[in-house]
Amino acid sequence: MPVNRKFCCFLLLAGLATSGVSSGAVAQPVASDASTTHVIQLLGALSPEQKRRAEQLTSIFENDELEFQYGYVEALDDGRGITAGRVGFTTGTGDAYEVVKRYAAAVPGNPLARFLPELARLTTAEKKDDVSHLKGFKRAWRQAAQDARFRAVQDEVTDELYYLPMTRYAELLGLRTALAKAALYDALIQHGNGEDPDGVPALLEAAAKAAGGTPKKGVQERSWLHSFLLARRADLLHATDEATRKAWAESVGRVDAFLQIEAGGNYDLQGPIRLNTREFSKIVP
Repeated sequence: MPVNRKFCCFLLLAGLATSGVSSGAVAQPVASDASTTHVIQLLGALSPEQKRRAEQLTSIFENDELEFQYGYVEALDDGRGITAGRVGFTTGTGDAYEVVKRYAAAVPGNPLARFLPELARLTTAEKKDDVSHLKGFKRAWRQAAQDARFRAVQDEVTDELYYLPMTRYAELLGLRTALAKAALYDALIQHGNGEDPDGVPALLEAAAKAAGGTPKKGVQERSWLHSFLLARRADLLHATDEATRKAWAESVGRVDAFLQIEAGGNYDLQGPIRLNTREFSKIVP
């Protein structure tokens, strides 16, 4: 399994700025914690209502619920260890470690704090789906989720690792529609921002190739978005990573939901959004 492919705090900005996407891009770090809120407000952001709907769509895909499931925790046998929280943080990719580390800093002695050494080890371990030393982790996560401070940490990490990178990509790609941004946000959460063949940078390469460029370079955004969704759907059906291949093939419905919204022409993510696909039957107000 590629190292920390989901938990990657670096964007391939140089290539995006010059050609939409480039495999030879130079990595640059995202903004520091102190400037996160400011940057979210300025770059490629969604309106508050659009952001809420985008997040609720992902919540439906992750947990089949409109409300964020902060206490969700389960071992999915998908090569990522234990999956937990509102956007599916995992013990095998490092973002669950980030959540627990920040919560421990805010609330020392919390029920999850004792797992920090093991979660840290897993960030560099060869066998990242190892859960043999995480006995009691699920119970501790559910207990912590009753604390508003823990839920706030999950919100903060979600914004910094997934929403903020989406806004940066949206700016560099020239995206203007809320639907394209929501689709990119959801992809970052599932595929990660790593340089492996299943990561978002690879999906962006495929989309740019299929569409003939990016909106920043004059390609119609609707054409680019359709290419991006098809590239992601193809990757979910035939993931390079064997450990996630079966689970990802079963999750292709989250792309089908975006394709349904696209077909309805709701590029502004206006509510209500009525999902009516084989996998999902929900209304996002």
